[in-house]
Amino acid sequence: MGTQPEPKLALSGNLSETSFTDLIQFYSMSRQTAAVTIVSPVGPDQDGILYIESGDVVHARFGELSGIDAVHRALRLKEGQFRVELNKRCNERTIFEPWSKLVLEEMCAEDEFNVESAGLDPLDFDTDRLGDTEAGLRAGHHVPDTEEEQIAMIASETKEGPRYCPVCHRRYRNGTVCADDGAQLVTGTPAMGSPKAALKTLPKTLPPPPPSRRGLYIGLAVAGAVAALAIGGVLWQRAESEKQFREAQQRATAAAIAAEQTRTAKQSPAVQGVSDTEILLGMAAPFSGPAKELGRGMKTGIDIAFAAVNEAGGVNGRKLKLVALDDGYEPDRTTAVMKELNEQRKVFGFIGNVGTPTAQVAVPYALEKKLVFFGPFTGAGLLRRDPPDRYVFNYRASYAEETAAAMKYLVEVKRIKPSEIAVFAQQDGYGDAGFNGVAKMMRKYDRDPAQTLRVGYKRNTSDVQDAVDGILKTRQKIRAIIMVPTYKAAAKFIEKVKAEHSEMIFSSVSFVGAQALAEELMGMGPKVAEGVIVTQVVPLPTSKSTAVLKYQALLPKYSVGEKPDFVSLEGYLAAQLMIDGLRRAGRELTMETFIDSLEGMKGIDLGVGATMSFGMSEHQASHKVWGTILDAAGNFQPLELE
Repeated sequence: MGTQPEPKLALSGNLSETSFTDLIQFYSMSRQTAAVTIVSPVGPDQDGILYIESGDVVHARFGELSGIDAVHRALRLKEGQFRVELNKRCNERTIFEPWSKLVLEEMCAEDEFNVESAGLDPLDFDTDRLGDTEAGLRAGHHVPDTEEEQIAMIASETKEGPRYCPVCHRRYRNGTVCADDGAQLVTGTPAMGSPKAALKTLPKTLPPPPPSRRGLYIGLAVAGAVAALAIGGVLWQRAESEKQFREAQQRATAAAIAAEQTRTAKQSPAVQGVSDTEILLGMAAPFSGPAKELGRGMKTGIDIAFAAVNEAGGVNGRKLKLVALDDGYEPDRTTAVMKELNEQRKVFGFIGNVGTPTAQVAVPYALEKKLVFFGPFTGAGLLRRDPPDRYVFNYRASYAEETAAAMKYLVEVKRIKPSEIAVFAQQDGYGDAGFNGVAKMMRKYDRDPAQTLRVGYKRNTSDVQDAVDGILKTRQKIRAIIMVPTYKAAAKFIEKVKAEHSEMIFSSVSFVGAQALAEELMGMGPKVAEGVIVTQVVPLPTSKSTAVLKYQALLPKYSVGEKPDFVSLEGYLAAQLMIDGLRRAGRELTMETFIDSLEGMKGIDLGVGATMSFGMSEHQASHKVWGTILDAAGNFQPLELE
């Protein structure tokens, strides 16, 4: 949400217990990628963050500082909180030095600061500078003895890098006074051109006469003694620092080995969409356009199932998270959404996708990438191949099973002849899938499917006038219409046909979105709604079965304001099946172990009145079809289909 990510090892704590130096060593030596955030006790203006990628320190910010300066400043912080986010990368790079050099530089700087704090300045006794001072004295040149002059020369001596004489342009590697003319050295390299250009930097006064040799010897003796003490102190401090550094390295190495062992034990290899604490799943569905209620309903059902299991501790210690993106029920948009979910959001797999025409592009993509395509809101045959595709699993009964149940009810219960039944279907793969189910039953009843009247409309529109005219103008006697539509188009079609044939029987498949259809029809009047049949793949959402009661209890808790609905109940039941499969796969979750666990699920009883199963040759859990019929109040009542 970017890359799948390696498994995450969450870490947070206090710098008083785990130093920032140890954190850098640990994540650098173990070659990890991480972002270490520091929360300073001073305030947010002094907070910082450091990025490590594959063991290299690449960028840092601390307050207003960035780069190496920010690292040095952060290493001095002894108090505060830290938080580590693994596999978090930075878009810029400001640091190109090895991490070990950054740490050693700051440790040395701290050593020098400690010596100075004790009243000893190791630079005052630098042997090279003493040599330069003696040479200056012997040459009769000025040796600075005022405090300001000494501070200036000491400051120049502390800087690494070349220096040169501004008079003769002779270059030096150390020292502060030119051995040829006694001029004070300048840091850097001489500019191009005449040496005379640098004369402006010469002191305005001539050097004083040299001191007596007796005073020189006494001064040198005293300076040498003090220098020996100071150098000894510095060497002792340096030895202690190196000892501490070696111990820190040993701790970091041991921690890295332990982390590697933990990571290997917990999960190997890394699995996209799966971390130590989370499983990320994707959903491509319409959240805009005429079919948006179907996408919203499925997402609601999945969300409440995930929320309930997360509150109970997750699945094998991992929380479930859903990323749902809008494809508008248009296949062209579905392709882009599927790619984004996989390649950018890095999901483990897909659950609850909506629609047949969208599935025509989504399923091949999921199969190509070997990603599970679970519980889609469609009954199309392309998701029910024989033998089944390994990564495609369905919760619901197929459109063929729904239309077969409707045909059987109309012919055997209502005593309507097959020739008196027409089909109103969306003009795409969804409509074709529904019509194929009707055609199969027509052949069973010795009726040629080619003689069956079929009318329709274009996807994502409500332009049904041609379909209405087709029914009203046909010479065939039509008493019942099996519908394979979405809710807005279905409602308009029913309203217009009923205005001319009030006795017409309408039966729709479940994809219509029963509750949304009921609301549309009731807006047109009770007489329009009454008697409309909808086959369902879930029981009534107001019934009292075990699964439905659990669903009813969770709905107001996790989705305030939502009413029980067939679509959200289907999303909830599909999610329950996936949760069961994830739990059976265990902590060592991979795509293949998950698929194997699903194919081993037999006789699952979710509490809806029918048991469910998966297998290597069976990737559809439920084959149950329920009948419902609208009353004059706009409520669905159970309908016996046999």
